[in-house]
Amino acid sequence: MNSLSIKGQVFNKTDEGFDKAILATLFNKLEPNRRPEMMVVPETVDDIIDTVRYAKAQGRKLSVCSGGHSWSANHLRNGSILINMKRFNKYEVNKEAMTATAGPAVGGSVLLTELVKHDLFFPAGHCKGVCIGGYLLQGGFAWNGRKLGMACESVMGLDIVTADGELIHASATENADLYWAARGSGGGFFGVVVRFHLRLYKLPPYRGMVSHVFTMKHLEHVFRWAYEVGPSVPKAVEFQMLMSRHTLNYFAPGIEAVAPIFADSKDELNEAMAFMKNSPIKRKAYFRTPYVPFSMETMYNFAMSHYPDDHHWGVDNMWTGASIDDLMPFLRDIAATLPPPPTHLLWLNWQPPVRTTEMAFSMEDKIYIALYGAWKSSKDTPQYGNWATNHIKRMEHLCTGIQLADEGLHKRPARFVSDAHLQKLDEIRAKRDGLGVFNEWHSRPQV
Repeated sequence: MNSLSIKGQVFNKTDEGFDKAILATLFNKLEPNRRPEMMVVPETVDDIIDTVRYAKAQGRKLSVCSGGHSWSANHLRNGSILINMKRFNKYEVNKEAMTATAGPAVGGSVLLTELVKHDLFFPAGHCKGVCIGGYLLQGGFAWNGRKLGMACESVMGLDIVTADGELIHASATENADLYWAARGSGGGFFGVVVRFHLRLYKLPPYRGMVSHVFTMKHLEHVFRWAYEVGPSVPKAVEFQMLMSRHTLNYFAPGIEAVAPIFADSKDELNEAMAFMKNSPIKRKAYFRTPYVPFSMETMYNFAMSHYPDDHHWGVDNMWTGASIDDLMPFLRDIAATLPPPPTHLLWLNWQPPVRTTEMAFSMEDKIYIALYGAWKSSKDTPQYGNWATNHIKRMEHLCTGIQLADEGLHKRPARFVSDAHLQKLDEIRAKRDGLGVFNEWHSRPQV
């Protein structure tokens, strides 16, 4: 195949407006300094099949973009062909069967907003604008995820265009190797998902949040309390803390301890609230709320207040099981060097369960720490661009790995699946994409 003719759009590197079209795929306004040779915006599955076969014939590698929320712009690779899936944004809900099908460019918040109208729920991500394609491939940390599991565990099947340019269905009983690989391999997946088949749940009747906000002088008390109480926090709670120079967007530097709750009964709600209600340090908080019922729209607005549009972002993260004594000096150092908001540290109480799902996702630990450096003007990139990565590098000896949702693999190689699972991924890749048609991750650990 010497040329590509499809129903969708084709942007070549020499076309006027190419650069603008490529940068429009990014949420992060940080210049990646990488460009593909071509971007394809398919309208149909046949367009994707033709594009895969064309890339293979031309010896070009492929990358895929659903919503563009990769902090590291994983989908932009020099010399490659980018498949922009933004037209695959349709979904269908079967209320009776409690299932849905959705294209990769469906926004998680869009789907969940529709499901709530039908008293249904899916463990969608926390931020508006994040499409389910990359979100489900990397695992999917979700609203109510500590009860329902990683969002990819609610994927019953996927329709995939393979590296051979064939449309197949992958599930526990069909093409099980691709089904396993697709749930946790993230931007290194070796296929184009055109449709997800999802399991739905009943909408939890109690949805809300409890918040305590502390000034920075209480840093040690707050983190020690969080560390000690973490293992006993009920699964109905996504206990997390955000440390920034402007808590609640306008108050003093400090720490927001927030407890989003998704409860199926009043008893479960009361149990979920108890650790905040009985906190031995709550009187140190300068701002406290009781449990407040929130709509999903309000919860999304709260999350997005920390991740505004039109910013440059430098992000890195770590899983850790380290002691609070080992972590504390680094937490103090992060607090002392915080750039202006919306830069923040996220401390997530995770306490992972023993998972029985067979999937590529395999990296987690008791505590998740992520640093989000953010700045408005490109002139501040030299000052703030490496803030997150440099701090995580200093803590690497306490790190058991990272999660792909907040990866900075273009700057710092790190483990994102277990060694055994990475080896299995490589074996499946060799079988399914032996010619290396699809780009892998920016960097990868060696088994």
